[in-house]
Amino acid sequence: MHYLIAYDIADPRRLRSVAKRLEHSALRVQKSVFTFQGAPAELEVIFADLISLINVHEDCVQAWAMRSLTAARQWKLGAALPQRLLSVVVSNQGTMILEATI
Repeated sequence: MHYLIAYDIADPRRLRSVAKRLEHSALRVQKSVFTFQGAPAELEVIFADLISLINVHEDCVQAWAMRSLTAARQWKLGAALPQRLLSVVVSNQGTMILEATI
């Protein structure tokens, strides 16, 4: 299963800790957005690790299961991270991850 993980962390120190933890298991596609491929139990392990790193009253970490993963052409505006570029498209017909390699 593919997942999209995003976070909004209020404190810079906690933000760095969350980012480092996610970088061990997931692919960063934006500053606070990652993709992860694995079983639901593996995602639960990641979230169990993250709960000790965040303040649940100030921070938020979310994950969405992707119904399909489709390689396609990518469009972008502005600066992006310089590895593998991914975009997420959400519509009433489903969710797709669009991928381009630079």
